[in-house]
Amino acid sequence: MIRPSLTLALLIALARVPVAQADPSALEPQFASVPVPRDVVGSLAQDRQGLIWIGTSDGLARFDGYRLRPIEREGGTPVQRNLGWVRSLAAAADGGMWIGTEVNGLARYEPAFDRVRMLGGGGERHTPIRALAEDGAGRVWVGTLGQGLLRYEAKAGRFDTEPLLVDGEPEGRVLALAVARDGSLWAGHWRGLARRDTQGRWAPLALPEGAVGISTLLEDGNGRLWFGSMDGRVGRIGEDGQPRWLAVRFKGSVQALAQGADGTVWAGLTDGIAWLDGGSGALLRQLRHNPHLPGGLAGNDVNVLLRDQAGAMWVGGYGVGLQRHRQHPALAVRGPDADPDSPLASSDLRGLLPRRDGLLMVATHSGPVALLDAQLRTVGRWPREADTPVDNLAEGPDGSVWLAANGRLERREPRSARQLASWPLEGGRAHRVLALPDGQVWVGMQDGLYRLPSPQAARVERVRRADGEPLRGGVHALHVEPATGRLWVGALAGLFRWDGQRLVEVVGAPGEALGFPAVLGLLHARDGRLYVDTAVSGLHRLKGYDAQGRARFERISERLGAPGRPFGVNLHEDAHGRIWSQQSVYDPAADRLDELSGAEGPPMGTPRFFADTALPDGRLLFCGSRGLLVVEPLAFMPSRYAPPVVVSSLRRNGQPFQPEQEFARGLKLPAGTRSFAVEFAALDYTDPARLRYMLRLDGWDQEWTFTDASARFATYGGLAPGHYRLEVYATNHHGMWSDRPLWLDIELLPAWWQTRWAQAGGVLAGLTLLWALLRWGVARRTAQLRRREAALQALVDQRTAELREASTTDPLTGLRNRRYLDSRVASDLQLSLRHYTEPRRGAADRHPDDEADLLVMLMDIDHFKRINDRHGHAAGDQVLVEFAQRLRAVFRESDVLVRWGGEEFLALARGGARSGAAELAARFGATVRERPFTLADGRTLPVTVSIGFAVFPLDPQAPRAWDWDATLSLADAALYAAKEQGRDGYVGVVGADGVRPEGLCLDDAGWLAEPRLRVRRSG
Repeated sequence: MIRPSLTLALLIALARVPVAQADPSALEPQFASVPVPRDVVGSLAQDRQGLIWIGTSDGLARFDGYRLRPIEREGGTPVQRNLGWVRSLAAAADGGMWIGTEVNGLARYEPAFDRVRMLGGGGERHTPIRALAEDGAGRVWVGTLGQGLLRYEAKAGRFDTEPLLVDGEPEGRVLALAVARDGSLWAGHWRGLARRDTQGRWAPLALPEGAVGISTLLEDGNGRLWFGSMDGRVGRIGEDGQPRWLAVRFKGSVQALAQGADGTVWAGLTDGIAWLDGGSGALLRQLRHNPHLPGGLAGNDVNVLLRDQAGAMWVGGYGVGLQRHRQHPALAVRGPDADPDSPLASSDLRGLLPRRDGLLMVATHSGPVALLDAQLRTVGRWPREADTPVDNLAEGPDGSVWLAANGRLERREPRSARQLASWPLEGGRAHRVLALPDGQVWVGMQDGLYRLPSPQAARVERVRRADGEPLRGGVHALHVEPATGRLWVGALAGLFRWDGQRLVEVVGAPGEALGFPAVLGLLHARDGRLYVDTAVSGLHRLKGYDAQGRARFERISERLGAPGRPFGVNLHEDAHGRIWSQQSVYDPAADRLDELSGAEGPPMGTPRFFADTALPDGRLLFCGSRGLLVVEPLAFMPSRYAPPVVVSSLRRNGQPFQPEQEFARGLKLPAGTRSFAVEFAALDYTDPARLRYMLRLDGWDQEWTFTDASARFATYGGLAPGHYRLEVYATNHHGMWSDRPLWLDIELLPAWWQTRWAQAGGVLAGLTLLWALLRWGVARRTAQLRRREAALQALVDQRTAELREASTTDPLTGLRNRRYLDSRVASDLQLSLRHYTEPRRGAADRHPDDEADLLVMLMDIDHFKRINDRHGHAAGDQVLVEFAQRLRAVFRESDVLVRWGGEEFLALARGGARSGAAELAARFGATVRERPFTLADGRTLPVTVSIGFAVFPLDPQAPRAWDWDATLSLADAALYAAKEQGRDGYVGVVGADGVRPEGLCLDDAGWLAEPRLRVRRSG
């Protein structure tokens, strides 16, 4: 048997064995991916409006932050409309786009008419276009493979060949073009580099070490020209006007160059991305695809780079697809190590402890505890004898490590991990462990609070409330008030203070209590104020106490428009006094609350509550399921970017509409327009889903309509001819309203019978008829007038009904829209309530209670975005139309069927029994699943649907307890649960025995376990 001393020595030795470290820069750059066909991008550009244009092997598309819109030429078939492989793009000064194709020559997108015009290529046979540039005179320079350099005179519509001579011979292979600020033109070609001055004179530049193909050009912010070669080198034009190579050389080709907002020069390589110092040209770092890094570079063959108007860098290539660099000065992620034997090979983290010796202990979900240095590099494994998962960690006053794991509280030696003592724990998983200077150790559990009086104590005691009963439910926060040393406890049951013997509940003053009783996080700021985070009403601040000693709280999250969710649980204060969590930051000085989205920062995955720490240098660390979120608080500033709002698409009478003039001159809609829809988007690509909009149609709407990114359509029907203005404002991703709105003047042209001349003629004809009728006698005239009046009224009624129908109908599917449901649901709810609240008298027209329920069913087509990405948006529209037809086939004519938004639908089944709700959901799911959907070209697609439903009234014994909004929210949560359980199924609630909406948290799946809810689910 091995002696204990030998065992200890071995453990210490193992702890010092070098472990495969992360990259020297452990915080990896992050990228957000945009799905494109086959992950192939050949060209990128941004137009004057701010829309991103993407050339792919499947043609050209335009991206507004939400979806890719195909840009096609005119043609009778999909093949004839497709532009083919687009390898070069250049934004035109007038807002259009120059398009260089592989086999179809030069094309131009004309924004005034929303169309593509084919221009050819100056010959019978079109050669591939590799480069485009528009100069200050409006001429377009075209670099080709075969025809050399062409000049397109836009005003004359003529192509001219520009002689480009190398050693007296014409060079026909032009790879890159750049128009400099001084008006000169640079051309990179197969054998080197040449410059054309403003007088039209060409001068070839001799490259050091001989001729080589120049594949990309960049003029930086200082006016200096950079160039990249096909043999992996980067060069610059020196102050003497001569080209020089930088010291760095890469494997493969340099395919793209761009300069970032910070002055760094990016080089797109066949072997990843290189960052070069914009001044010295020195290599700063090279990035390659790492399959173990979530959110990293998607591939290595990078052939296009684009810096957008907001300063963000876009990356495209073969196998890379399209990615946007998520550069945030305050947020980064420490991902897993690539070495599978590393203790940090797992990205799912659940505990942190910064030790006084400078090492950081990181507990992983799989069990090992890694040791990291100040640069967050892995330096070892904490040598516990068993890698059981650790719930929480704390450091004692003597430097010993306290941890909760596997149902026990353990005290261990910090370096060797030798166990010094352990005690059994009850109450499930530990949320928090707190070691006090006097030797006490407190443990907040899933059920209850426990205290170890000292390291010498024989057992852990369960802590009781002032009434002698043990504290029950989860304990989420343990916090010592710095000024007094008093312990505060945040729990599911509320907020408490420890008086030395018992827990005393902190009672709130009437009207100023906590907005929700479950306390998740606590923090005393340096000014002495207590901040409290709750499960539903978010962040609070203690203002003081009333005359009866009751606490008065300010509800910060509710006041600033962020209720319904916690602030983030893990609370910290930075040097500026701002309050942080992994998902929010509150600035008391500015009284501003910002939410930190995953799209602008690193993808940490699902945040781990109760797994966070602050480092001595001020950095904040938060554990997530995909890595360690690292926050540099002092580098954080809310975004001031003001995104423009643009028109994404138009529909008239339910069909795509092509305007006859540019939007700056307004939108004219021809006579016969029954309805129109304007799709809009604010071009903030950081996190488009978080943008909010407000809109109105001046001349029609009396009030502003507020909406989110899921409803970016302004749809109107039944308007009289005349002039209107559509006004749309948007926020950026930090909630600041932009000063670049969309103002679209709209003229609805009248039909001939609606013109003033026709109306004047009608009046004249009426007067003439009246004169004639008077001559025929009073009796006859009266009879004729009555018949005419009836006919006119019937026509008016018919037209009014048609217009009303158009304003309440979705133009694509023919189903009802939200406006119709809003106008009808109140009467349906009142009718259902009457059956449950009024005494029965046995009237023949009254339903029994079990036939008076309303069934609210939300349905979402599974993986609909994948259908759009793989088969196109036209196929997606066909799926939506056929889905609506199957809805009509299953539901009754008396039921209300609504297109709720995008691929989401709502059905309101009237006068049914709740006992049949699950059977109805299962029947509709089978109707969608069992027969594939047929596209226009004959292809078939398998489609499934996820369903969430709830009945009204949910509690027949308290019919008014769950109003319409609460019932709808419950159905939405059920739909989310159906997707979480694997899609193609349903989850629904058919009853609630005494449960009230305010007592149920729908933000996580825990509500499904509420025993008083009667839940039905498929499978």
